[in-house]
Amino acid sequence: MNNVIRPRRVHSVTHTLHPDRSMRVRPRLGRKLALAALVVVVTTILPLSPLFAGNWPMERRATYISFGYRGFSGQQYFGSSGESLAMHRLEEQTLTFYSEYGYSKNVSAIVQLPAFRKLYAQVDADAPLLSVQSPGDVDLGMRFTLWPGERDAVSVTALFGIPLGETTQNKGLWAGDNEYNQLILLRYGHLFDQFATSVNVETGYNFRSGGYADELRFAAEIGVRPIDALELKFHLRSVLSQDNGDSDFSGGRYGFSSNNQRYLLYGPEVAVWLSGSMGLHFGLYNITDARNMTGSTILQSGLFFLLAPVSVR
Repeated sequence: MNNVIRPRRVHSVTHTLHPDRSMRVRPRLGRKLALAALVVVVTTILPLSPLFAGNWPMERRATYISFGYRGFSGQQYFGSSGESLAMHRLEEQTLTFYSEYGYSKNVSAIVQLPAFRKLYAQVDADAPLLSVQSPGDVDLGMRFTLWPGERDAVSVTALFGIPLGETTQNKGLWAGDNEYNQLILLRYGHLFDQFATSVNVETGYNFRSGGYADELRFAAEIGVRPIDALELKFHLRSVLSQDNGDSDFSGGRYGFSSNNQRYLLYGPEVAVWLSGSMGLHFGLYNITDARNMTGSTILQSGLFFLLAPVSVR
């Protein structure tokens, strides 16, 4: 879906599956408050998985909050060998909450919560409709900026997954994964001020438990801000199972919290700033080269707020 770099107000740019906070610098906050947006992405539980977060932690005592929606409705998912499996109905509707808080200019705290999930699965027209309504798993973490440059930044993000989602559905329709995991991400970003453009790349490793295989992650993003109130981005993300989990454990079914997931996700995002402290974002993401994942286009949208500390207003 933060600051320390000091981009020009009109030309600053940055990351995620949520609008870019660093690209929006209000005159009264000064040029040093460049806030990068989050991602949501989305979530260890979902295809857009754990925070494809920004490079620059926020100013001390600054807060970013996002209330969002993500979901899809389709009739197929990818099986364990990458084959396409037909369904009569396969659907997800999730309400999300995401927040970042700046402890200092180099350290930010992260909270990501799929607050309420509705999942539906029906194999064929004569089969019973399976459904689950539950919160999802929570991600808590920190981001540390190792190199806060004017146009380049390097950051490390550490996330800890806490299982709160429903996993007792005996047909395998799970809203969580019932395991504690640790995700480490290393991210590099570069700003091209003269073109109002940013490029970000990321790699990471997800240490999983409970029979799940570990995951290797890669991601890239390019963003441009043609006018002050509009941001356009394109996201690319890959997750590769390391196949080192319990071979007899499948996790959830139908692509929800499944073990040994693999996928390549890509798609555009648009963010519209309604004022200097709030805006809307919309994204559409397709999935290919997948295993144990949904095959449907994923919609993500939300309303976000940037709350500056009183001392800098």
